[in-house]
Amino acid sequence: MNSRTTRRNVALAAGVAVAIAVTVPAYTAYAAGGSAKAKPSASSSSKTSRATKPKPVPPYTPPAAPGGDTAPTAKQITPSGHFAVKVDRTGKKPMDNTWPSATEVFTEAELRQVLPGLTAVKADQCHTGNLPDGGATAKSTTCTLELTISGEPTDDRSKLMINIRGFGLPQQVGTQWTKELTQARSRSAKRPGLYTFYPNKSLGTSAAFTDGTTTKVLVQHGNVAGEIWFSGIGFTKLTNDYLKSRQLYRTAVVPSLVQLLGAKFTTTEKAAA
Repeated sequence: MNSRTTRRNVALAAGVAVAIAVTVPAYTAYAAGGSAKAKPSASSSSKTSRATKPKPVPPYTPPAAPGGDTAPTAKQITPSGHFAVKVDRTGKKPMDNTWPSATEVFTEAELRQVLPGLTAVKADQCHTGNLPDGGATAKSTTCTLELTISGEPTDDRSKLMINIRGFGLPQQVGTQWTKELTQARSRSAKRPGLYTFYPNKSLGTSAAFTDGTTTKVLVQHGNVAGEIWFSGIGFTKLTNDYLKSRQLYRTAVVPSLVQLLGAKFTTTEKAAA
């Protein structure tokens, strides 16, 4: 074979090799805005998707409420809005700009549905909270709602003190809830009748309990959990009797507000990637 023939055969062999290489590519190019970008093939894309799919965020299961308390009958309140809280999947970023403000936990329109004599609500003493790594929350986390209720003297108005303890991944929030529930159980054993522990999920929330003044509520939806407290000061003119009025607040108003928090915490979004 002469040198010319040899060179021709090498060139053909090289051409075949190139042809084979481009007919079975790992990626194919596509045009976007005048430039070519690498696009994974279908098989490669599915493998990458499976490899990077985030693990589901485990929910928190609160300890069972102490026995003896039955699910209360609560008046259903129509929510004025909903809480769409986001959390960081790593649990390191608070994303507090998505938290509700303490001023909007309960609105006047909502409270009127369970307090017929209510004529006005004024938010006062509202403050932002402290973040674990420093700095303040984007919105207020504590606030006092001063209520104007028919029959109450102007110098002794009823109040609802709101305290948003925080939002985060279920296990993070749940760890703190377990500690608080344990402490409440211990105090309850020493003072029977002080606490009412609502059965878990009985009012549309993960868990809740009250000592008649301060009520603590654990809400959880999807990948997000949070803890909100509210304290009722006053409420002594709901009937003509002081003790009956306080009892009415505890047995009728509190369960309805707990149920309302569960209803408002239903449009939360999944944890951010």
